[in-house]
Amino acid sequence: MNTRLESETREALLDAAEALFAAEGLADVSLAAITRLAGQRNGGAIHYHFGGRDGLLDAIYERHQAVLDAARMEALIALRRRGQPSVSDLLRVMIKTLASRLDSGSGRSFLEIQRHRLVEVAGAAVPQTATGRMIAAELESLVGDRFEPDEREERSALMTRMVVHRMADRSREEALGTATISRERMIETLVAAATAIAGGEV
Repeated sequence: MNTRLESETREALLDAAEALFAAEGLADVSLAAITRLAGQRNGGAIHYHFGGRDGLLDAIYERHQAVLDAARMEALIALRRRGQPSVSDLLRVMIKTLASRLDSGSGRSFLEIQRHRLVEVAGAAVPQTATGRMIAAELESLVGDRFEPDEREERSALMTRMVVHRMADRSREEALGTATISRERMIETLVAAATAIAGGEV
């Protein structure tokens, strides 16, 4: 198989997997259904390109994480030029860049997949980007001493669930035209709530 055809096949499988996982959940979608939707006749295409279901999910995350990392790094550089970022500044970077996934069908599917991961896989965390880990470390340095480790972990989990579920809900609202506030107001509301949970200034 030539490189261009391999790349096209891989992208078709990712597109199909995103759509089906978002619509039906992570456990209920068969690899055969993904292969069919991608227009592939080779039943082993997913194993060939991704090694199986887990590799396919990892590739979906990587597809979006690269974009998120680039946007977050740009935003962080701009923040640091203005001085020491606050808790709300850092959380705004995380939330606003994640909201940018609402601008495409692929991005909206990614948000739904994140929700499915939290709901369907007990105890699973949403994988973080490299810049997400940087921001988490910076938040820790700002507010980490305010809480015991177990409470810090609980607050972080609560923040993650709140943001992921709200973004997935917003995706549906925008698709259906039922959103009641602007995206900007939704983002700022999330930032304020996340800042309060994190223990920063509101």
